[in-house]
Amino acid sequence: MKKIKIKGKSVEEAKGHGLKILGLKEEDVDLAIITEGKPGVLGMFGGEECEVEIRQKISAAADAKEILQEILNRLALVAVAEIVSEEENSVALDVKGEDLGKIIGKDGAMLSSLQLIVSSIISRDFSRKIYVNIDAGGYRSNHEQALCRLAKEAAKDVASSGIEKALPPMSAADRRIIHMALKEEEGVTTYSEGEREGRRLIITPKK
Repeated sequence: MKKIKIKGKSVEEAKGHGLKILGLKEEDVDLAIITEGKPGVLGMFGGEECEVEIRQKISAAADAKEILQEILNRLALVAVAEIVSEEENSVALDVKGEDLGKIIGKDGAMLSSLQLIVSSIISRDFSRKIYVNIDAGGYRSNHEQALCRLAKEAAKDVASSGIEKALPPMSAADRRIIHMALKEEEGVTTYSEGEREGRRLIITPKK
């Protein structure tokens, strides 16, 4: 998203300078007046310039895509960011290209870092919390499906045996996926125990 804060003797002057710098037309931007300024004595002395912020009109998804693509380019990764979907407070992006292994990282660590960075920037740009989900080569969808299969199989064992089962330690995001997958599962419930890297999900018979 292109944006700039700029001063001028008047709002119109500041706006004109800002549009020229950004290379945008008036209909393509939103304008916010930061300070209206004060006229000087005799129009010359002791005055204060007005200041405005000019922000390009762009959707959260388009902004998130632009931010992610810039990061990928700066990292010299051969990949292209694409918009998958956009809701009020969430955006889904997909990455395609030759360097997907590097973009995914070990156990999806790079993807998680990219999500955190882009979500933080986009939330700041739009002054509200926006969650950005980033996938690459179907990694996240495949990973989620594998977790759901694991959860369903473990839940079936717990329901039939009546004995609770502890799953391997996993991230908060993975625990949430399993918790949601078993939310409506009859006969079992879930809870977490442990600290930090050792925190795991427990599937237990529903009383």
